[in-house]
Amino acid sequence: MKRHQLNITALLSAVLLYLVNSTAHAQTPPLQWATQYGGGNVDIPFTIKMTTDGGTIVGGYTDSKSGDVSPQPNRDFWDLWLVKLDKCGQIEWEKSLGGTGYESARDLVQTSDGGYLVLGETNSTDGGVVAGFGGTKDIWLLKFSSNGILEWQKRFGGSGLDVGNHIELMKDGSCLIAASSTSNDGHITGNHSSGTYTDGVLMKIDAAGNLAWSKCYGGTKNEELFDLEVINGTIYASGFTNSVDGDIPPSQKNYDVWLLAIDAAGNKVMSKIYGGSQNDVAYCMTKGADGSLTMAGYTTSNDGDVSGAKGSQDYWILNVSQKGKLNWQKVYGGTDAEYAKTILTDKDSSYIIGGVTYSDDGDASASLGEGDFLTLKLKPDGSLAWKKHWGGSGNDHMRALVRHPSKDEYYLAGDSDSGDGDFSNAQGDADFAVIKLKIPELSTQDSAVCNISGFIPFQDTLPDICGYDSAVVKYHPVPLSGPFDSVKNIDTIFAGQSITLRSNGNGTITWNSHSTLSCTNCASPVATPLTTTIYTAINESPLGCRVTDEFTVVVLNDAVVAVPTGFTPNGDGLNDYFGPLGKVPDGYRLQIFNRNGEVVFRSSSINQRWDGRYNGALQPASVFIYLVDYKDMQQKMHQQKGTFVLIR
Repeated sequence: MKRHQLNITALLSAVLLYLVNSTAHAQTPPLQWATQYGGGNVDIPFTIKMTTDGGTIVGGYTDSKSGDVSPQPNRDFWDLWLVKLDKCGQIEWEKSLGGTGYESARDLVQTSDGGYLVLGETNSTDGGVVAGFGGTKDIWLLKFSSNGILEWQKRFGGSGLDVGNHIELMKDGSCLIAASSTSNDGHITGNHSSGTYTDGVLMKIDAAGNLAWSKCYGGTKNEELFDLEVINGTIYASGFTNSVDGDIPPSQKNYDVWLLAIDAAGNKVMSKIYGGSQNDVAYCMTKGADGSLTMAGYTTSNDGDVSGAKGSQDYWILNVSQKGKLNWQKVYGGTDAEYAKTILTDKDSSYIIGGVTYSDDGDASASLGEGDFLTLKLKPDGSLAWKKHWGGSGNDHMRALVRHPSKDEYYLAGDSDSGDGDFSNAQGDADFAVIKLKIPELSTQDSAVCNISGFIPFQDTLPDICGYDSAVVKYHPVPLSGPFDSVKNIDTIFAGQSITLRSNGNGTITWNSHSTLSCTNCASPVATPLTTTIYTAINESPLGCRVTDEFTVVVLNDAVVAVPTGFTPNGDGLNDYFGPLGKVPDGYRLQIFNRNGEVVFRSSSINQRWDGRYNGALQPASVFIYLVDYKDMQQKMHQQKGTFVLIR
């Protein structure tokens, strides 16, 4: 059952690369596929993790009894649901488990034996679920084999509400659990509110699934811990609090972000809060490349530690030292609500943050539906590198994000009820929705060598085993020059025009037969294609070395003009020049005006662009006006005007 959506063709990619400058390096990784998994009812994921075989595993809950979901006789409400996907996004196996109550998988990790530790929740006492403690809900820990067979299960909690949020696997096979609880008995003791409110709870479980220790942290009101990081033996946990006593510093209002540090035995080392006068919550945390901690969630404040609010509720990202010092904070969003649910540190020390947006402006751009997946990439200092959202016309909620350990591949997981847009294969009321983003891999390959000086580099885009464009390979096939050594092998013409395909080399150059070529046994034939065409040239040396390459002629039916909205002339090689991109037949003229109406730049060639100087002087950051005139294929004059931003 293959439900992937292919994103873009190789030909379109070639055209875009020709028309777009180096700003492409600052854009989001391309979407490779998007798909849904589920049945006729509601299916919600909470976590996605890479597996050692190059695939992924997604965990959450299901209320379905059809489609991708195996039926269970005891399913009255939610059941825990695991979906193992291969590297192509196809289901290898799925497993649902539960009784007549509520079950779900909140988080999971792969173990050294290839199996999985799944952190779940349950309030069932039947259907094969181990007995509980009579509370509203208990923490449920399950061990599955690599092929989804249940090996053992454990239940932790007391007489109240006990919910596990995050599991962290340790080197010795034990694990740490971040949770919350209203219990003050059973496995949970020391609740600071005596069971009236939730305390943050940390548990250590040994490799066999037995409780090593469990401790409560917090005050007399509500706390919850959502994420963990272990650095040099110190355990850092993050979440929120609205207490002002106990383990909580008495200096906040409403809900604040809470960072707790404990030692290996569970003893408190540090407790810090961050926020403003309204509500501030951290759902996720990651260790930065410099050893700092970066937390993400949401804020409704715009004072205290928070500044830069965009709307009613925004992404809030804050970076702190291991001693709790606030290094920087950033707010991103639009006029409606956003919240961040997942964060990771990328290999370039940047941060990737995912969550949900309900806005259609600001950092969320134009909304696709009721709610969209919103992903941001932040530079190490928290400034925005790129932003992107995905979804359809319905509700699409991103909940988890994972990156391949060695490749530029990213998997986004959440739920969708759209049935259109990026999620067009709806199965029911809501489905597990998974997106794969991938930056093409770059490699170099050599082939046979002949005794002729010079190499000809050319590149090709190769599909992966799933059939998706995945790798860009630069070939050095033989030390034979040509056919396109030091000359371009892609060009653009207008319909009805001809072009000379110029080649070079020290061998004999021929072209594969094509009806639009003037000759095939010549080095530089004239091509008159009616549509975009790829021509193949062959260069063969007297020693038998043979090099084959392709020349792409992109045929445009009329002028193509695209005007950027800004540029950054700082000499870094990215966005250093401003001007329209594309190709025009005739009559091109560009004028740029400053706020005073002065003409600061003129050009009569689309290839001549502005470097941000006027009379030799650097111009300040500001808004400028452009006016571009050009003729189309019918010699009709067109004029485009607008504004753009010079950013320093």
